[in-house]
Amino acid sequence: MAKYVRKKIKSLDDGDSGKFTDGTRFRLSNVRAQEKHQFGGSTAKKALAGMIGRTKRNVQVRTVARGAYGRKVVEMKNKDGSINERMRKRGYKNKGR
Repeated sequence: MAKYVRKKIKSLDDGDSGKFTDGTRFRLSNVRAQEKHQFGGSTAKKALAGMIGRTKRNVQVRTVARGAYGRKVVEMKNKDGSINERMRKRGYKNKGR
């Protein structure tokens, strides 16, 4: 099993994907949030930004797969715990898909 690596987030695309400062694109594993142009997309992005903002965008990341568009599918955590899990608790999860 891969171990966690410390990374810094450069930007967020929406509530479940973004880019690290090293240029690597990522998507959160088992999190399904609205796209930025869809209803609720900005709310999802703000929820994720709030979770990572407390740690000045420094997170620990474990790659679990390589997804569509060449992005890494990751489990992400910071000092407050798993970001993936907290996003799912807020309702951003695969709903029967």
